[in-house]
Amino acid sequence: MQIQKIKDHGIVGAGGAGFPSHIKLDTQAEIVIMNAAECEPLLHKDKELLDKKIDTILEGFKEAIKITRAEKGIIGIKSKYEDIIAKIKPKLPSNCEISEVDDFYPAGYEINLVYETTGRLIQPGDLPISTGCVVLNVETLYNIGINNPVTSKYLTVGGAVETPQTIQVPVGTPIKDILNEFNVLENNFRVVKDGLMMGELAENLDEVITKKTAGLIILPQGHHYITMRNRYETEEATDRMAKAACDQCSYCTDLCPMYLTGYPVRPETAMRNRMFSLETMEEGVNPGNDFCCECNLCTLYACPEGLDPKGAIMIEKKFIAKQDLEWEGLPREPHPMEEYRQTPNQRLIQRLGVMDLKDKATLSELMVQPRKVELPLLQHIGSPAIPQKEVGDLVEEGEIIAKHDEGISANIHASIKGKIKEIDQDKVIIIR
Repeated sequence: MQIQKIKDHGIVGAGGAGFPSHIKLDTQAEIVIMNAAECEPLLHKDKELLDKKIDTILEGFKEAIKITRAEKGIIGIKSKYEDIIAKIKPKLPSNCEISEVDDFYPAGYEINLVYETTGRLIQPGDLPISTGCVVLNVETLYNIGINNPVTSKYLTVGGAVETPQTIQVPVGTPIKDILNEFNVLENNFRVVKDGLMMGELAENLDEVITKKTAGLIILPQGHHYITMRNRYETEEATDRMAKAACDQCSYCTDLCPMYLTGYPVRPETAMRNRMFSLETMEEGVNPGNDFCCECNLCTLYACPEGLDPKGAIMIEKKFIAKQDLEWEGLPREPHPMEEYRQTPNQRLIQRLGVMDLKDKATLSELMVQPRKVELPLLQHIGSPAIPQKEVGDLVEEGEIIAKHDEGISANIHASIKGKIKEIDQDKVIIIR
């Protein structure tokens, strides 16, 4: 497959920020790493795809290695998935190997995964290619392997449902259409999109699935997790609670994955600036906090007072950008206690209060068939795609409806056969 086909097919990172794959692969690398270290609690999309779609995924993996002219490929996968590893080994290309990683959070973050699988540390501000590595998600490689436009998305539906499942849905499907296929065990519930740690609460059930959506976790409205997330809905709330209760214990920094990997991220300094005043403590602002990966471990796990260090860092990131502050420092090395302070996923699940929920979601044949899809023009990092159709046009599934802009962007394709009902600056709506 030529890199042009990946561009034409609108393939982007199927988790995280949705970086366009044709840009990521337009380089020469030493190693292509398959990110199979899925670490968000209750999500099983990548594991299920590896179990049921391994041949297609390996085709995409081999293609990525070929395009980047890499010397080898590494599959970074959790050692606990012994059955999956056993399935992969007999099919592994000769220039590829499996690197088993421990079950900690966030093992799947690029910086952590590159370090765990190769021993190479991506320096602050650099990309994985600076270490000779390109990292691609399991589903991204699946999309390369099927060699078709991206019109559907795999995701886990879990939490307070009778039978958690990993399913395939057309891109642009409303959440409510998906939940109609499940027996939700709560009358009053909230939906967490993409994962309990780095995801967001859905504002309503009309929100839609994009190329990046990894899962939907349903929780009761009164659940501890929902209370925590609601507590810090505003910057004012984060600021007020920091002033009232932060005792500068520094646990948020001591357990920060970025800090432990060697990055100059120190959440306790952001909390200190909230305790007093950002404006009068300008000399205390740490530009290194701009490298926070927003994993939310400090807020949802580390802080013994239940405060919001991640929110404090988000406030500080805005200040750093406004003042155009830059971190300057020597090359970094991992903290000597890095391997001892990793956060086990089971401990995290316990802290989040979801141990009583089913922690598996088998890949299902269920295929939701929505009457309407809403396709955001920005489902990736960069610039929105530019609509190529008019209201009233008939389209086939897989037909380009919005073309990538110059620079960093990605094509958008019709995910169902139908008629274009609406086009605006943000989205295209298709009805059957």
